[in-house]
Amino acid sequence: MALASVCLWLVLLVVVVSVAIRLGQAATPPLAAGELLALRAVHRTAASLEVLAMLWLAGLAWRARFERPVFARGAALAGALTLALSVLGIAAGQNPQPAAALGNLLGGLALAAVFARLIGDLRPCATTAPALAVRLGGALLVVQCLLGAGLSLYGPALASQAMLPAHAMIGLALAASALWLARRGKPPVARAAGFALALAVPVAGFTALHYEFSPGAAFAHAAAAALLLIAAVYAWPRIA
Repeated sequence: MALASVCLWLVLLVVVVSVAIRLGQAATPPLAAGELLALRAVHRTAASLEVLAMLWLAGLAWRARFERPVFARGAALAGALTLALSVLGIAAGQNPQPAAALGNLLGGLALAAVFARLIGDLRPCATTAPALAVRLGGALLVVQCLLGAGLSLYGPALASQAMLPAHAMIGLALAASALWLARRGKPPVARAAGFALALAVPVAGFTALHYEFSPGAAFAHAAAAALLLIAAVYAWPRIA
């Protein structure tokens, strides 16, 4: 489980740094060349370390494929996503087209979700199948990630349509649901983290809009949303 946790946090670091790079390039004024170079170095280092950790995890999963088939399947999916993202990242280069950047962002979130679920499966707990409300919340969270990623990369072309209001309304509904579900967390720290993330995502999002797409608020929104996704996937079997 410790190795899967390392992979998860490395993927999260890659995602948030890639968001920081994109926002820094689009900011007015943009980040200095040295700052962008440092961010790209962190991005490459974290991505390379994640690949190495994934290879180690794949070896462990292969040896335990009969004793822990669920772990082996999760590791295989994580390995496939890691390979796909590596190929996409190399092919897209340092200044990817919006479609490639969208694939990288959504793929990174999907990989983080796989690791979060893998960690949750490795930590035993008595659960039942997720209820209909939890399944609906999970589907809305996926839709919200797609909308958010699309809006962040294609901007005004999508914001001028109905996608921005839909993103805002779904975000408020998910925040209210997350606040309600956070009350069910057993440790106080889990409840506090749930409340903080449920509030941080919409507050940072509306702040970014209010201040004409403030890069700082937009970065906080993206980072909080990624953390909320990870927390939701990890807690999936525990909130049913």
